[in-house]
Amino acid sequence: MTDAASPSELAFRVAEHVKAEPPWDVVGQRATSYELHLQGTSVELERGPLTIEGYGLRLFRTHGELLGTGFQASTDLSPEGIRTVVQDAETSARHAEFPAKSIELPSDHHHRSEVHVLDRALWGDPPKALRSYVETLLAPFAGRKGAAPTFGSVKATLSELSIANSSGLKVRFPSTFVQLELGVKAFGGPAGAPPGEYWVTQTGRRLDPEGDARRVDDWCRYAEDGRRASLPPSGDLPVVLPPDVLAGILPHVVGFRFSGVARLRKFAPDVGSVVGAEGVSVSDEGDYPWAAGSAPFDDEGTPRTKRVLIERGKVANLLYDSLYASAFSTKSTGSGNRVSFGPPTPIRFANRPTPGESTVVVAPGRGGTVDELAEQAGDGLLVTQLGWASPDAISGGFGGEVRIGYRIRHGKVAEPIRGGTVGGVVLAPPGEPSLLANTVALGSKSALADRLVAPPVLVRTLRVAGGSG
Repeated sequence: MTDAASPSELAFRVAEHVKAEPPWDVVGQRATSYELHLQGTSVELERGPLTIEGYGLRLFRTHGELLGTGFQASTDLSPEGIRTVVQDAETSARHAEFPAKSIELPSDHHHRSEVHVLDRALWGDPPKALRSYVETLLAPFAGRKGAAPTFGSVKATLSELSIANSSGLKVRFPSTFVQLELGVKAFGGPAGAPPGEYWVTQTGRRLDPEGDARRVDDWCRYAEDGRRASLPPSGDLPVVLPPDVLAGILPHVVGFRFSGVARLRKFAPDVGSVVGAEGVSVSDEGDYPWAAGSAPFDDEGTPRTKRVLIERGKVANLLYDSLYASAFSTKSTGSGNRVSFGPPTPIRFANRPTPGESTVVVAPGRGGTVDELAEQAGDGLLVTQLGWASPDAISGGFGGEVRIGYRIRHGKVAEPIRGGTVGGVVLAPPGEPSLLANTVALGSKSALADRLVAPPVLVRTLRVAGGSG
């Protein structure tokens, strides 16, 4: 692989062949992926290196009071291929209009944020690092009775991203991206009880073999508890949500509703309006270490920093890239993402930027541990895993199946539950119920889960559809 100190300069090389009037920018990327697929405790298949290299060109043309935006991506690095890309981008700019008169792209700067997004051991020898990770991860299953891994995969992408534009900007950085999927099945025990299964899915910037191996006991317990779980009761109930569950709900909704896109479409909350309980503070922190959405720069080359979105329940700021900042006569917040709203992806060059979240951070409170939050809940639910929460970015609604959770009875975590659904709305107009407005306690310790850093939270009520009692 390329040395981490000398990442690909693909965008710089393409920019030398761009013969177009400014403003324009180009992002280049080389992404190399490796995969290990598991069958039980054995490695069934190894794949890699699989490499894709390409670039995306964006340019802007004035149409009276509007700005024409053109974009084209390609893997053809020849001078002829680049000329064709420029011509196609010029054509699309004549037919795509945006409500702004001009755009200010980031210029070259000396700010070089040190952000932990590169797993150096993985970068140096990917196959060896993945094999070592799998060996450590599977070791706690050896000799275990009643639960075992069934199948899964660990995938790693080594990315070299570079950005150049007509304002003289040239930035580049390497990063790693890791995805784990693992099915854990429980069996044996009471005659006639069906097997239980717990499905692990997580993403991040590095391999954490020791940390993940320490979670194996919990994964097996969740699978075992699934064998004896019953439906949750129905009704509007207090619910405790840990970071792993919140990670499938909050980033998608917050990233859109607090963006310039939402403001332009009149979906964004007004700055100063109340959207959460007084104890709720949320920020976007693109320089948070090892988070899947973090990076030293956004996908336009603007440094990523911390931006407070909600301060003690009130809207403080929104997120902008260069284009949407121009529509509101403001500055980019370093929030340009070359991906659609949704889970992060390592392949970025084929998409044009749009403003959205990087790493969403919910400030901890004084609620203590999950057990202490359960004590405050009295009678309700602890949802450990919610399947397919399906958050809707526009309405803020979400809902999913309870894959595993626990009843809370008299302030104590009690018997396991499985099945039924839990849902609600992330944020709503002032005075209407929502997850953020109904958060009555936040745990004292935060954890990183994909694009979210948060403590467990206690929500006063969420709608539960399950059994009768």
